[in-house]
Parts: sequence; C-alpha cells; structure tokens
Amino acid sequence: MPKILPNSLKSLSFFPKLSQKSLAAIALIVGSLGSNIYPAAADPTPGEQRFYPVTIRPAPGERGFWCDNSTGIPMTLYQNAAGNVETWIVWRSPVFNNLGYTPQSRCQDVSQNFETQRQTGKLGFLTSSTLNGMTVICAAQAEGVCDGILFTVNDPSQVVPLLGQLLALREGVTATPPLEL
Repeated sequence: MPKILPNSLKSLSFFPKLSQKSLAAIALIVGSLGSNIYPAAADPTPGEQRFYPVTIRPAPGERGFWCDNSTGIPMTLYQNAAGNVETWIVWRSPVFNNLGYTPQSRCQDVSQNFETQRQTGKLGFLTSSTLNGMTVICAAQAEGVCDGILFTVNDPSQVVPLLGQLLALREGVTATPPLEL
C-alpha cells in the first residue's frame, strides 16, 4: 500500500529526487525535533534568532547526558548503561539571566559540557577553579587540574557540597538528590 504524504510535503519541490518514503521520514524526524529546539533568551545580534542545539536522549543501552524540559523545567539528565535515567541537575535559578544565560540555555550548554567530558573520559576527577573571577566546577584527568569546565557556580561557598553531590551522582549512590542550580 503506498504511503500518502500530507499536502505540505507534496509541494516540497526543492527535494525533487527524494521518494515519498524519504520525505515522510524527514517529516517525522523534523516534527519530532520541533519541541526540542529552544530560542535564546536574547538575540546575539539585532534581528538574528539563535536556537540551541537539539539534544537527544541516547539509545537504549547507551550512556549519555542531555537537556530535557518536557516537564516545563529544564533538567540535565543522564542515561546509564542499563538505560535508567537519572536527574543530575534541575535548572531553576535566574541568577545568570542578566548575563544572557537562562535556566534553559544553561541546561543546554552544561548538558553538552557533561556529555563532551564523558565522551573524552574526563569525568574521573571533579574539581573547582576560578576563571575570569568566577568559580567553576570542572572535569579533570588528574586530581586538582581543571581540564574542562562543566558549569559556573554563583556562590563559591557551595562548591564543596556541589562536588559532593556530583561525586555521589557519578558513583550511582541511591537517593542522591539532583543539584538545584
């Protein structure tokens, strides 16, 4: 039985060599991604609209970090090798909004930072440092050496508790609450 495309796809003349099956697959993919693209809080330049990269949950059996706001609250989630999803960070604080970093944009950026550091094997050590006068939590390959920034901390007095929670989350300690940033 032939597949019927919606009228909106039949008029896509800029895809003349694609079959109806291919167009239907493209429509399905694009349609499913629509809810995962978030506009920035402020345009980087007048008239330009910026979109955050789409972050996709890893396939079953694969590990990875991503940002999810399906509940209306941005959260950095981690899927472990068993396929279990863990909430690592809940993004609520507007403290960096004045710098152009909303909870949603921080979720996107930090989730990508975690995933990049995970893929390069640098989450074995976690530490803190100061960069441009701001306190940051970092991934490291060796104890105490900041090798990849994960996120900025507003209150330097919270570094030790935050690192403790991150280490517990990394080690899979049951009932560890997510960070609230």
